[in-house]
Formats: sequence, structure tokens, C-alpha cells
Amino acid sequence: MTGYTEHSDTKLIKACRKGDQFAWETLISRYERLVYTVPSRYGLTQTEINDVYQSVWLALLKNLDNLRQPDRVSAWLVTTARRECWERRRGVDYKRTVSAESDQLLFDKSSDVPSPEEEVAAFESHENLRSAMDELDARCQKLLYHLYYDSDQPSYADVAQILDIPIGSIGPLRVRCLKKLRKIYDNSS
Repeated sequence: MTGYTEHSDTKLIKACRKGDQFAWETLISRYERLVYTVPSRYGLTQTEINDVYQSVWLALLKNLDNLRQPDRVSAWLVTTARRECWERRRGVDYKRTVSAESDQLLFDKSSDVPSPEEEVAAFESHENLRSAMDELDARCQKLLYHLYYDSDQPSYADVAQILDIPIGSIGPLRVRCLKKLRKIYDNSS
């Protein structure tokens, strides 16, 4: 089998169970960002995030034959990542000070932590948006990046200078770019 990128999770899991390395790589590629975002949200260090990431994939490898709902592997990955984060936080050797917000996310069952399915849906929506952004022309990509994603949060004057356009053009150009993005996003969903 080739071209696994279009296959369902169930087909990928079946191929992984048969030892197909390409299917395994495709599965990891499909969900690596999802698995990585879970420990990132819990405020773990980069080393801890990497450890959780590896532990989750190792756990999946060990449990491939035990997955009862292969079509829900994404939710399984989120749940497993959360448990790994929780284990790292509650461990006896854990020496870092944990903020009250992180404590609530990890330990308070009544908090507004999204379900694994909600987290997967949000991840998929984000991935669709990222794909739609990739389809925009370079000018719109740059404009939207600087307006919405740039961690430096440049002013309109800065954006105008970066893109070499009049400052008065940013608003109308932003509207056109967002309309293009919406059209691409809606057609891909």
C-alpha cells in the first residue's frame, strides 16, 4: 500500500499492526502536532514535553493491538498525553513550582478542560486553517501572519513598512485576504 495520507485512521492502525513502517510514519505525521500541543499547554519544560511526546508514541506502539476503536486514535492520543502530563506533575521528584492555573488544569476535575474529542476538533480546525493559509498568495500570507501570528505584535505602521505598502491599504487588504482565506477554508472543510 502506498499513499497512506488519504487513508482513515482505522486503515492506518491495521497497517501498523502488520508492522508497516510507512503507515506508522504517516500516523505520527498526522498527529505529531496534536500530541505535542497537549504537554505544551500544561506548562512543562521543553525536556518534559519531549519526554511526554515520546512516551505517548511508545504507549501507542505497545497498545496497537488493544485499541478497540482505531477510528478514535486521535482522542486516545490526547487522553494518553494528558495522563503523561499528570504523572509528571504529581511525581514525587517534581521540584518545579506549579502555577495555580496549571494546577487547576491538571487536577481539578470540574475545570473547563476540553474533552479529547473537543481538543481533536480544535486541532483539526487549526490544521485546516493552516492549510488554507498555505494556499493564499504570498502577500496575504505575510499580511495575515504579521497581523495575527507575529509574536512581536507589530503596529499597522510596522506592517506597512514590512510589506512596503501605504498604511491606509492595510485595512482593505486585510478584508480581501480574510475573504480569500474564508473561501479556501470553507471549500476544504
